[in-house]
Amino acid sequence: MTLLVFTDLDGSLMEHESYSITPAEPALEALAGRDSLLIFNSSKTAAEIRALQEQLSFTAPYVCENGAALEFPASDSDQQNQCFGLPRQQWLPEVHALREKTDYNFEGFADWSDARVSELTGLGKAEAGLARQRQYSEPILWRGPASARRHFEADLARLGLSLLEGGRFFSIQGQHDKSNAMRWMQQQCTDAETLTVALGDSPNDSAMLAAADIAVIIKSAKSDQIQIQGPQKIIRSNRPGPAGWKDAMMDILQFVDSSVENKHG
Repeated sequence: MTLLVFTDLDGSLMEHESYSITPAEPALEALAGRDSLLIFNSSKTAAEIRALQEQLSFTAPYVCENGAALEFPASDSDQQNQCFGLPRQQWLPEVHALREKTDYNFEGFADWSDARVSELTGLGKAEAGLARQRQYSEPILWRGPASARRHFEADLARLGLSLLEGGRFFSIQGQHDKSNAMRWMQQQCTDAETLTVALGDSPNDSAMLAAADIAVIIKSAKSDQIQIQGPQKIIRSNRPGPAGWKDAMMDILQFVDSSVENKHG
């Protein structure tokens, strides 16, 4: 059975504060020994994900900026990158103009220096610079009341944009989410024995989780907000971050092995 695994990074495969993946390594090794494809599906930029993959000596397609684009390794010349988002440079001036003429109180990556992003995220300054190389989205901290945010969302919708809640920030972006690239990949896998797994910890992972055969909701401060329908199996981890990721993935691999054994007698 082929496993197609889509995972969120911050707060899921990676520790939310330290960005370590060490607790998940036993499950990553077990997954690597199988017929599987692990795809990072994150709010991170393409530059951030490429740097992470280089650090891990890992080569695979990845999805950046909350589903805005699916990019393939340079070595995979048979595949073309897929874009699902709206270029940030086209709409960010309109969003800032909207802020100037209303009482919408928010700040975002375009307002901050690398040092400020580093301070807010815990990233090193070099990594913060990669995080600011955004092509499709604008992470923000909303400073106003929830009632004003609802009006802001309506104004964004009139611009063809949406506001998605993540672990640290809200994200202004086009009308896409983490499921768009995932569904595209699923359509390319014509093998009837393919099982799709998704793992995430925040509301912005909901669409991705709902589109999977097996959904893993990693324990977090916001994981209780995730309520989905669709998957054949839904797992909620007892531990947060990569420890919970490892627990759930090992359970899934055991479940897959049992299913294969039962099927073949």
